[in-house]
Amino acid sequence: MYENAFSSLIDALLLVSRDGIVLKSNPAAWEMFRRSPDALESHPIADLFPDPADVECRIEGALTAGESYSDLECLAHRNPGGPAFPAGLTISPLLGKRGDCQGAVVMVKDLSLLKELEEGSRQVSTLSTAETLALRMAHEIRNPLGGIRGAAQLLGQELTDFDQREYLDVVIAEVDRINRMVEQMMQLTRPAGATFKETNIHKVLTDIILLEKDDLARRKNRVEQVYDPSLPPIEADQDQLKQVFLNLIKNAAEASGKKGRIQILTRVNSGYGIKTRPQGRTRQGVVVEIIDSGTGMDAETLKNVFTPFFTTKKKGTGLGLALSLKIVENHSGKIKITSEKGLGTTVQVLLPIRQR
Repeated sequence: MYENAFSSLIDALLLVSRDGIVLKSNPAAWEMFRRSPDALESHPIADLFPDPADVECRIEGALTAGESYSDLECLAHRNPGGPAFPAGLTISPLLGKRGDCQGAVVMVKDLSLLKELEEGSRQVSTLSTAETLALRMAHEIRNPLGGIRGAAQLLGQELTDFDQREYLDVVIAEVDRINRMVEQMMQLTRPAGATFKETNIHKVLTDIILLEKDDLARRKNRVEQVYDPSLPPIEADQDQLKQVFLNLIKNAAEASGKKGRIQILTRVNSGYGIKTRPQGRTRQGVVVEIIDSGTGMDAETLKNVFTPFFTTKKKGTGLGLALSLKIVENHSGKIKITSEKGLGTTVQVLLPIRQR
């Protein structure tokens, strides 16, 4: 019965000796760490964590003081040298029949999905707050802007001095720029008004590359397109998606700098389902990945990329990614950004496959 219970747990369970060697593991551990029992057992538990010091310290506490720890968050390796994933650990002493401590019991929970859900919730909350702010600001800003522009135009008609009229042209141009920003703010609050129809995502991407051809050539960017020819059509508003991918590809080009490389990949996503309605059934999706060769982002910048008006660009408005997220959310999709300083940035856009 104990053996069956051990094997039936959905979280990874590891029995660890006093010297930190994994003695026994359950099937959930083999699946989580993508290793065979032989590759897990008789090996140090430290091999499973990129920064094992804290884990080893807690195990030592369980061994020497009989202490138990729960909700310890750290990073763990899927497989040797592979990417890390967020994990939650529970560590307890492994007691023998006489109550003596023979080792430690380590339970590992994969927190990847939970972290993604938390991040998605934070993005939606940020957008909701921004929508309210944008609506109030837009109404307060647009009326005086119209007055400033009209007065500048009238004054320009009265002036004969070319230099003075040139200053007024700058005023009008800046007013128009602010108006465009206000218009973008309004897009965060307006209903999407999308026209959904069968869309070939490869055509959308090809049109954008063609549109940006001169700009990419001027930067001497190298664009690598790796498209899955078997990709099914999606259900989307083609014009709105063009706005999303135009923004993302422009960002990738700017981040990569001159002679930088941009990779655009498409594939069917078998590991992620998109739930289009609260009670609806999960639908498979397609993934578009845009990978740049830039310097990447630090954790604080990455945390704020979808926050309206947050930007690291000198002339940026900080609304491009917020609007892109809004559009993709309206398509029942998802945007996921991963980045690391010195290693570039990867943007994944997940969109549901068209239902037949």
